[in-house]
Amino acid sequence: MESSSFGRLIGALVAPGKTFRAIAERPTWAVALIVLLAAGTVVGVLANQRLDKDELRQTIKERIEKGQGQASAEQVERGVEMAEKVSSVTRWLIPVFAAAVYLLTNLFFWMAFRFFAGSGISYKTSFSVLLHAFLPQVISAVLTLPVLLSRESIGMEEARSGILASSLAAFAPEDTGKVLRSLLSSLDFFSIWTLILLVIGYHLAARVSKGTAAAIVLVLWALYVGGKVGLATLFG
Repeated sequence: MESSSFGRLIGALVAPGKTFRAIAERPTWAVALIVLLAAGTVVGVLANQRLDKDELRQTIKERIEKGQGQASAEQVERGVEMAEKVSSVTRWLIPVFAAAVYLLTNLFFWMAFRFFAGSGISYKTSFSVLLHAFLPQVISAVLTLPVLLSRESIGMEEARSGILASSLAAFAPEDTGKVLRSLLSSLDFFSIWTLILLVIGYHLAARVSKGTAAAIVLVLWALYVGGKVGLATLFG
């Protein structure tokens, strides 16, 4: 199972030790990347199409009023129309943005293991480990689809913090602030699963101790969460 690109999609989830050892010997990335991009695009497009229009209208009104003090109905409708036109284009660029994020994220991991752990891991091997470790996100996407299809609309905050009730944000009170909600959304079952796979994968592929792999993975994750919370604070 771990010898083929398609077998590794399952192997990374159910037999990570064997799969990441095989990846260390012969890294593959194309199939995993295509599956991740496809799952993310389908969920992203559906979620975008179901965003609550009234909430969008209210958000645009608040932004206009914040900038000039008063917003007419005509200005709000123009803003909504413009937002929908932009969204109709950008939603199909999700795989491009996602691929760029994976490449950039891999750069950070590759550099961290090369320079801080002294590993000789190649960029390609690191990329293969990263993508296969992120496969729990495909499971999350598959479980999210029925939820999306059963709903006529979803709130913007719900779309940001997660539609599937897999993080602590799903159980937070409605009056929870954006900053705290952003932090709670990071404490997600599938994210934790991904972190565990990253530690296993880099331990085997980068040939470093589990402690070193865990330290680097957790530090990079903490920096990501810190940046996410920082943006929530800035735009909250």
